[in-house]
Amino acid sequence: MVSVCVDDATMAAAVAQIAKMKLAAVRVLADSLGIARPGKDEGERLQFMLDAARAPGSCGPEIPVAPARGRILAYAPQAVRPTATGYEVQHDGFRGRDAARAADVFDVMLQQVARRGGEAPFTPGQIEAGRTYAMLVERHSSVGLRCISVESQRGGGSAGGAFMDAVLAEGEVIRRMQAAIGPGMALEVQRETGVRRDIPIRRLVDMVCLEGRSVSAVLKWSGWSVKGSTRELAYQALASALDRMAGAAPGLR
Repeated sequence: MVSVCVDDATMAAAVAQIAKMKLAAVRVLADSLGIARPGKDEGERLQFMLDAARAPGSCGPEIPVAPARGRILAYAPQAVRPTATGYEVQHDGFRGRDAARAADVFDVMLQQVARRGGEAPFTPGQIEAGRTYAMLVERHSSVGLRCISVESQRGGGSAGGAFMDAVLAEGEVIRRMQAAIGPGMALEVQRETGVRRDIPIRRLVDMVCLEGRSVSAVLKWSGWSVKGSTRELAYQALASALDRMAGAAPGLR
């Protein structure tokens, strides 16, 4: 074993250089994600954490700043509401405000592509369709209608009937979106290797939108290598499915 003696000045200079390199890397990453750069000193660093934890202005002033919560983004909450011609997915925010959420799988995928220097694989409309599908499925699954007769629920008066009509309409929107996904394959194994598995397009949509897995994570889970061409095919398959889902849901165009 060779012992190396380093004086305090040399060590301090090395630590300062490493800190400088780390700060530069963090600032480059912050620029690529479109968030505020961290500062040089402790006060600026803490202010950066507070600013990153603030809810966007469209969410209103009531949401407290919570650094432990991490970065939050605005999103437009949706609900199925009656209209003159039937039912439609509409903005459902309190006083027209957006709601706040933690960064989701679509944000993660957009950030991954941006770090690779590529273009966004999904349009805003496609992302909205995926998020709306996830929101509707989560909310509909919590209504508590399992093992309960829908017909018996209709007998609870006008308020109960309106509620049940909205629940049924929401379920119909989900069914239309799922039917629009289609029964095909996003990626199909052409030669059996015992490692890769077929990825049905419905499974890809549900793993991304409902389970929060990125396309790269789905590929790894299914035994596919995460290479440019394979990943692009999966992106394209998901984007096409989201387009069809948007066309099947009223209010999503």
